[in-house]
Amino acid sequence: MRYAIIVAAGGSVRYGGTTNKLDEQLLGKSVLQHSVDVLSSVVDVTVVVGRHAEGALYAEGGATRFLSVYNGLKALPENALGTVAIHDGARPFITRAFAERLFAEAERYGSAVPRLFVTDTVYRRDGDKDVPVDRDSIFTVQTPQAFDIQKLRAAFDGAFVRGFEGNGYTDESTLFSEGGNKPHFTDGLRSNVKLTYLGDLPDFRVGNGFDVHPFAEGDGVVLGGVKIPFDKKLQGHSDADALCHAVCDAILSASGNKDIGHRFPDDDPAYEGADSALLLADCVSVAESCGYEVVNVSATVICQAPKIAPHIDAMKARLARICKVAPSCIAISATTTERLGALGNGDGIAVEACALLRSRV
Repeated sequence: MRYAIIVAAGGSVRYGGTTNKLDEQLLGKSVLQHSVDVLSSVVDVTVVVGRHAEGALYAEGGATRFLSVYNGLKALPENALGTVAIHDGARPFITRAFAERLFAEAERYGSAVPRLFVTDTVYRRDGDKDVPVDRDSIFTVQTPQAFDIQKLRAAFDGAFVRGFEGNGYTDESTLFSEGGNKPHFTDGLRSNVKLTYLGDLPDFRVGNGFDVHPFAEGDGVVLGGVKIPFDKKLQGHSDADALCHAVCDAILSASGNKDIGHRFPDDDPAYEGADSALLLADCVSVAESCGYEVVNVSATVICQAPKIAPHIDAMKARLARICKVAPSCIAISATTTERLGALGNGDGIAVEACALLRSRV
């Protein structure tokens, strides 16, 4: 049997937000529920300590982590056999594959404790001196930590026999080791971060944009800041760059701002014939002033002509510079309407765009 105990009894003292970090919403559900849903898909029984969660049993939280996990173990059958994983409710980015691997290794070795070797420079305080430490010999550990349930229970029982009240252990691997066991360390997951401070919680926003311009007599169209040879041009107050305009609206929408028509009115002479690449740069700056940066952009150009494919790389490079991302973070595709409707008749070009932004805090 496989079991999971999710520790969720803390008060988020260091978090600094207006709510408990476990209740923060992340991609449509609470931070805690993310862990519950992933682990419940891997184990037979899930227990949450200190909070109620859908799909899990409830156990009372204790005054310390030691007592909380002990309460979680007591919520499981006394004769339970198999493997139990202890997980921090503040680690919502656990994946099913990662959990499956930890259980498999624990079932083979008696335990599985994920670790990450330190990559930053490390110092330790020695009196009034700061002394550098050899980081190659230092690693941190994550959760979930999986153990043979009988061995873990024996480690807890041994701690009570020694009169230990639970203040000295910050995780279960130290308790397991103190009980005479050698933890089996395995590779951790870099993305499996623990939310401790307010800035640790990623804030992603998605915005959509759409723009369409008719053709007029001319010698080429501008899309994504790139001039494409053609026997017509796009008609508009600015240079009518429908791709830049759609991306503008996507970024403005994601950052909580009004659309391009409010920011750059088509009856304002200041924007007559304007370079839309500069307008897009302004929208990126607006998003940054609201605390967001562009992660990636995806856009679809819809027209019967001209051929867009030969110019996609140049458009990606131009938009990437403006949006301050790598070209690989800009996706541009082109399609037709199979000669249906106004676009199929060659009357103009339309563009749909989606932008993902993240908090810069």
